[in-house]
Amino acid sequence: MMDSPAVANRVLIIDDDDLVARMLATHVRSLGHEARVTSDPDEFLAQARSWKPTHVCVDLVMGDTDGIEVLGRLAEAGSDATVIITSGMGERVLEAARSFAAASGLAHGAVIPKPFTRKDVALALAGRTHRSNRDPSGPVELDDWDHARFESEIRAAITNGDIYVVYQPKISCKNGHVTGFETLARWQHASLGLIPPIAFIPRAESVGLVELLTDNVFAQALSWFARAQLGTRPTLSVNISGSELGDRNRGSQLRNICVAAGVEPDRIILEVTETAAMADVVVSLEVLTRLRLAGFHLSIDDFGTGYAQMTQLSGLPFDELKIDGSFVRGASEHRSAELMVRSAVDLAAGLNMVTIAEGVEDAETFALMARLGCKQIQGYHIARPMPGPEVESWLTAYDPASVAP
Repeated sequence: MMDSPAVANRVLIIDDDDLVARMLATHVRSLGHEARVTSDPDEFLAQARSWKPTHVCVDLVMGDTDGIEVLGRLAEAGSDATVIITSGMGERVLEAARSFAAASGLAHGAVIPKPFTRKDVALALAGRTHRSNRDPSGPVELDDWDHARFESEIRAAITNGDIYVVYQPKISCKNGHVTGFETLARWQHASLGLIPPIAFIPRAESVGLVELLTDNVFAQALSWFARAQLGTRPTLSVNISGSELGDRNRGSQLRNICVAAGVEPDRIILEVTETAAMADVVVSLEVLTRLRLAGFHLSIDDFGTGYAQMTQLSGLPFDELKIDGSFVRGASEHRSAELMVRSAVDLAAGLNMVTIAEGVEDAETFALMARLGCKQIQGYHIARPMPGPEVESWLTAYDPASVAP
């Protein structure tokens, strides 16, 4: 296993809405990158020169100035940062702004319409940079690979250990005690650096390699989990892809990996996104029920970002519901987000499910989640994802009283 990787990107954000800017920065940091925020164009340009960000996120509408002026000044300064444009304006305005960035000689990446999600940010940071004078001898971008190249690269990454796992703790809102860990995959590429899961997992699905990837991540995580000194009896959460719900033998396959590692399946929580579970409810019902019969627990991941019908959701055999971090982070300042969290907690309680709030980054949000009735939380307020060897050291130093609301 590798040590924790260096931060892949430095992202400088300008937006006159502090909440939006901080939420964008939170998404960026949760993906393993650095972020800085400002609402002042002069400060933004000064930091663009001194900090030398790899990416800049520019809002188009900012009171006394606008994003087009900022982009023009970036071009005059000779910035080589990739430009990501954010705005609540329509698609045509966003594309016009991106065309202006290109015509000005800036490296232009994605546009992110508001409101945005963590996935939107991940895709923007993972996307291909378009620059007319791009150096053809530079490192290849992930999106430049055809299926054959990608399949070759990811198979080699699995074989060579370049795809590895980190773990983020989950704790009880009642007493602060650690209840489990979520497993998160990382790909450290020799030339591209850290590739986020949102960039390589969907492509692994498209070339039919996602089960191979899941098996590798699952085996790594279980090997660590079986031998780690974790005190009580925590659980281990592992994400599975939506395409795996079409494999009726998946439960027995994953159970065999558990048996080989010496870990009881009832200590494993398989996380499935709400959207994936709802894609084909009949198939999901069969496969998810088989997973429960094999001994696994099941969690609905990123709840609130899909469009599940409650009647359908109530018929699926989940026993945990994870509230998406975009709602959790905004709950203290936006009533609509708080109502979403409250509704999710009430729904879960009615279905006898445990609720977990993702993306808790400060004591204020922790306290609010506890008041709203969430049973568990995870997020940077507790700990960032860390390699297995660091987890035991973290546990030794961790004091539940220090984070309790």
